[in-house]
Amino acid sequence: MPSHDATQGLTAKRRWWFRLSAMVAVPLLVLLLAEGLLRLAGYGYPTGFFKRGDIEGQLVWTDNHDFGRRFFPPGLARRPHCFSIPLVKPPKTVRIFVLGGSAAMGDPDFKFGLPQMLDVLLRERFPDVHFEVVNGAMVAINSNVVLPIARDCARHDGDLWVIYMGNNEMVGPFGSVTVFGAQAPSLPIIRATLAMKRTRLGQFLGAALYFLRHGDHPLPKWEGMEMMANLTVRYNSRATAAVYRHFRRNLTDILKTGVRAHVPIVLCTVATNLKDCAPFASLHRRDLAEVDREEWKGAYDEGVGWQNQGEPAKAEAAYERAARIDPQFADLAFRQGQCCHLLGRNAEAAKFFRQARDEDALQFRADDRINDIIRLAAASFAGRGVSLLDAEELFAANSTNRLTGDNYFYEHVHLRPSGNFLLARAVAGNVAKALNLQSTRPWLSRAECFRLAGLTDWNRYDDLSVILDRIEHPPFTPQSNHTSQLRLISSQRSRYLPATKPAEVRREAAELAALVNKYPQDAELRWNLAGLLENAGQGEAAAEQWRTLMRLQPQSALPAFNLAKLLDQLGRPAQALSLYRQSRRIDPEYYERHYAAGL
Repeated sequence: MPSHDATQGLTAKRRWWFRLSAMVAVPLLVLLLAEGLLRLAGYGYPTGFFKRGDIEGQLVWTDNHDFGRRFFPPGLARRPHCFSIPLVKPPKTVRIFVLGGSAAMGDPDFKFGLPQMLDVLLRERFPDVHFEVVNGAMVAINSNVVLPIARDCARHDGDLWVIYMGNNEMVGPFGSVTVFGAQAPSLPIIRATLAMKRTRLGQFLGAALYFLRHGDHPLPKWEGMEMMANLTVRYNSRATAAVYRHFRRNLTDILKTGVRAHVPIVLCTVATNLKDCAPFASLHRRDLAEVDREEWKGAYDEGVGWQNQGEPAKAEAAYERAARIDPQFADLAFRQGQCCHLLGRNAEAAKFFRQARDEDALQFRADDRINDIIRLAAASFAGRGVSLLDAEELFAANSTNRLTGDNYFYEHVHLRPSGNFLLARAVAGNVAKALNLQSTRPWLSRAECFRLAGLTDWNRYDDLSVILDRIEHPPFTPQSNHTSQLRLISSQRSRYLPATKPAEVRREAAELAALVNKYPQDAELRWNLAGLLENAGQGEAAAEQWRTLMRLQPQSALPAFNLAKLLDQLGRPAQALSLYRQSRRIDPEYYERHYAAGL
């Protein structure tokens, strides 16, 4: 029979466990109850990258337009590109996910970005295979966002991933100078925050905290890179170093996710505009004394004067004097690169241009450290299905004097059609090798790929107009070569002005209509055709394309919105109002529709 002391000890232990259990279980039950009530009330939004849907009787996975709300503040959330894939992958289908930021997505015109050109190249080379190239990239995201996307992709029967990311690490969510929330917190905090926002309770607490901070003020408006024009950071700051560590860990976890899912991965380094993109901002070294700053400025200004007079040798000598005082000013390195290039010393020029990019105080471009992390990650996963495509080297090898510039880039990182084709053709070769695809057909030429992608001179004019508007604002306006870049884009756009004439637009629309008839499920072609028809003054034909897109992409509010705008212009306000309301029901967060409906 147990002693009285033993019974007392056992009872004490039980009381201790009961108290501990109560301390854990009661709050947990309260949290679960709150979560359940919020879900029953319909509060919150789905957080997965994919959303189950039904399109014309077929069960599909589509993009989730709410996905970005987990990573961006209210009013600034970016949306995935519209896509749909069958719930069950059909036989003889190769499903490819392209992951990354806006450069991978195809900005400024997704109809001619990497995913679409890759799709055209593979489709024409291997006609017996059905390819689903899913544009899983998004504007303004970085590896903190790509990792959750990759984890979702791992559950959706992909055959290969293409990863092209690294430009937004400093300015995207949780970056060192981001405007989207906390700047460079620790990685455990980042991941805990994102995990909380997967719950309705976490979303509710986030919304409450935002209201407490901002009240009922109007939501911020998306203004692209201009929102970050004043957020400078040193290339060697502690916050920047933390972001590099986060990128390394996130990339490793992305690759581990793909390996566990037995998915081959084409991992790309990131190419950037070196020769024709001056730094967005420059900072002097911290310990520069005032007297040295004045001496530096005198030498720098002298160099600028000689450079403007077409005297690169004299300018270089002045810049060298300035560099002996302070070599960390990014624009000084850029100007030294320009002088070396003019003097025919292109290897030196490349070194200075890379220094200018890497020490840029507004870090919108992937630098040497980002690309080194990518190369090391690919090497560490060699033999496990990860292959490296060195896009930085690819673009250098295909550029005059190995200096990448405006022959492939519109501005700092976004690719012209020529750049997207170069990258897509290299990726396509890697895809064929990784999946052991065989064909006797040749790869498409660049001109033929452009034709089958539907690229017209009207598109070129329109894209250059978008870029011209972009670079007329900060952070581009302070660049030392801003005037020459404006002049270049304006001149290039003027060459395509004849393509905007109604007769020419109608001719291009007719050619595009033939492509739509050949590839009726290609939504990108239909988007392009609808826009061309509108600009050709063929409103009824354009309306029919928007209606078809509403059927093909019912999860997207934009076809209904665009049709509403068109019908409004055609004098049918009642029909337009009905469509505005329909688009708002699909995506209530898109506030432009509220304004249009109000009008």
